[in-house]
Amino acid sequence: MQELIVILDTSIKVSLGALIAAISGYWLSGMRSKHNRAQQRLDHQRDLLEGIAQQAEQVHHVFMKYFELINEYMNATKNRYDWPQSRRSELYLVLDELVHSFNELTAAESKLLLLNEKALYKSLRKFRSKVIFFRRHFYIDKKDLSESEAQELKREVSKLREQFFDALSHRYAEV
Repeated sequence: MQELIVILDTSIKVSLGALIAAISGYWLSGMRSKHNRAQQRLDHQRDLLEGIAQQAEQVHHVFMKYFELINEYMNATKNRYDWPQSRRSELYLVLDELVHSFNELTAAESKLLLLNEKALYKSLRKFRSKVIFFRRHFYIDKKDLSESEAQELKREVSKLREQFFDALSHRYAEV
């Protein structure tokens, strides 16, 4: 009878130990799974922010090409020499590239809204609006183009770009 009690005692202890191990394993597995999902979410958010940065920088790059061509056109007009047709054609290609990059920027803006990054969205919209303003006011065959106004707008665009990237970098570091 004594042996039966020892065997039952041992089997109960082993069973309880197995039950505790199983519950602990299940709990740790759940915790690991939650952590992995949270890490994947953060990684995805970082990837989206990186993509947004690339799209915004592409717009700035194309804007700078457009600015340089318009500046060259203004210098040609001021110095009263004909601007070559090849440069005019290049400007039209850059305009097409600018339109395409704006389409990409629209996608970036929608990603910011999906991420609930309203401050970044507003900052990017200001940058975009200033580039659009420049494009609408500085074009070939416009008679009253001002180099100083163009330079000032270029500085404003660059400043807005810098502000956007400062805010984006800050947010990226938080993620």
